[in-house]
Amino acid sequence: MKIRSNWNYDPELASLESSISAFSKTKTQQNFKDQCDINRIVKQFAGTGELQQRQGTPLSAEEFVGVMDYHTAMNAVRRGDEAFMALDARTRERFDNDPGAFVDFCLDPSNLEELRKMGLANPAVEVPVAPVEQSSPVAEGEAQ
Repeated sequence: MKIRSNWNYDPELASLESSISAFSKTKTQQNFKDQCDINRIVKQFAGTGELQQRQGTPLSAEEFVGVMDYHTAMNAVRRGDEAFMALDARTRERFDNDPGAFVDFCLDPSNLEELRKMGLANPAVEVPVAPVEQSSPVAEGEAQ
């Protein structure tokens, strides 16, 4: 057993012995670096006054129709959980971090306008109505 003292202590050697020399491959996805940079988020908020909304399309009901086996059902549930976890924390908190409560809310047609306000549903499409041309009646005595 070696006892350290002022005369036999090498700080560089102790640092090398206690440090990690070989790092394992990280699971962090570096492609999200800019989206998570707090300086960029605050700068954008200062310029626009609004926080950036999630850029994605919601899952459609067609993705869950026709599920006949356990594996497909579990994959659909996993995709639903991932989509719910991709929402901002305030939205998840509103539904008590329960994806099932969120799905029930989304399936209720009376909540469609609220989902649009939250940015989770496609905006209402206004179909322009073309004006109907009225044919003027031919005045009596005019030649046709």
